[in-house]
Amino acid sequence: MRQLSIAFVLVLLASCGPMPVAETPDGSVIDEPTPYPNRDEPEVDAGLSEEEDAGETQFDSGVEDAGFDEDAGTEQDAGLEQDAGTIDAGAPDAGPRDAGTPDAGVRDAGIPDAGWTATTSLLRPSNPMPCADPAVVSERNEARVFYVFCTGMGRVWKTSNWVTFSDVRGAVTFDLTGMPTNGRTLGSWWAPGVIWAPSINKYVLWVSVPAAAGVNGPDGWTARSMAVFTAPAPIGPWTYERMAVDATAGQMFIDPFLFLDHDGSRYVYWKQYGTGITSSIMGARVDATWTQVVATSRMEVMDGYGGPGTWEDNVRENPAVWYDPSDGRHHLLFSGGHWRDDSYATGHAISACGPLCPVTQTGGWHMRDSGDRNILQVVRSPGHADFTNGGPGGAVFLDDTAQDIIYAAAARSRTGVTTRYLMRDRIKWLNKSPYVDTAGHEPLGY
Repeated sequence: MRQLSIAFVLVLLASCGPMPVAETPDGSVIDEPTPYPNRDEPEVDAGLSEEEDAGETQFDSGVEDAGFDEDAGTEQDAGLEQDAGTIDAGAPDAGPRDAGTPDAGVRDAGIPDAGWTATTSLLRPSNPMPCADPAVVSERNEARVFYVFCTGMGRVWKTSNWVTFSDVRGAVTFDLTGMPTNGRTLGSWWAPGVIWAPSINKYVLWVSVPAAAGVNGPDGWTARSMAVFTAPAPIGPWTYERMAVDATAGQMFIDPFLFLDHDGSRYVYWKQYGTGITSSIMGARVDATWTQVVATSRMEVMDGYGGPGTWEDNVRENPAVWYDPSDGRHHLLFSGGHWRDDSYATGHAISACGPLCPVTQTGGWHMRDSGDRNILQVVRSPGHADFTNGGPGGAVFLDDTAQDIIYAAAARSRTGVTTRYLMRDRIKWLNKSPYVDTAGHEPLGY
């Protein structure tokens, strides 16, 4: 996803090499991160090790503190908020799910699966990559060098082959000049969205940050806005531009995702809930600078509430959009359920009338599943001991071929681990819908 080049197919064919190693720029071994307290909305830990959490690691050398004040990420929430104890006050989507007609055959772009390495390759042998809500971008969309930004800005993973990785967070710099004080708490940044914007020759980052109207209490920040940064390179320097969507007290704007459509039009998608706003997955156009929402274009893509008896229960979030040039349809991945247990999973919706098309319009955004084994989710892990502390969510398509998804899950839960790690799975398509081809649509290798 994230508008990467089709040339990445070549990288996939080479991905059957040695098992991956998580390493720091100097080659040292990365310590297992200390989990943060749980909450009842998306992002889990910031992926910080005990040493980083104590504020002993200096990020952003040469940049004015970059928002790391004396507590340096030791604040209780570190990007973990609660949902104020309320179930998102929405209504289940009107109308039935689209059962559709199964497609004849599987859309696999002719790329053989033989030798492809499963998601477990990113978790073993001993150095998995901590990363909640991954945002993937390659240098100038050339699909040669990739960067994965994570919630809390505790890690920025760099790879050229999806086998070996380095954490380049220490080289990533932020200029926070003009940014409201609350928003400067980088450890509380949630679910970044990153894209290369050729029209302005810059990278653009949107991220959910503590709002000026928010208060950091025992349950975390009470309001969140969406801030925008631009940079000449993935490692920065990232320059603060503005609050693109500024929250008032009690409002939460989270999970921004940036999308460049096939015709050059620009969009942002996000989840919102709270005081005076609907619980919704939203979409809108952005202006030519990628820094402002075109106000009149805002629309609800999907109700943010699944409803009793649905697998999503009280939460739908983490939108990610892809355009299929073969039939002109737009696809949306989203997360549903409770992020801190095995109910969390990835779902799918489709639109036949464009990226901003209301559900009430014929062909508008509506949920659709593959029909494979009568499983609704793209990838899930209910009842699996390795994912009791968090199932697969925050998914994005890796590139424009839509053959792989990148996501996060608290794998290895049976050992007591609650950290969410970076995951990757090959998907198949049926009924114009993606799915992970295992017996229960579990992550590959489990």
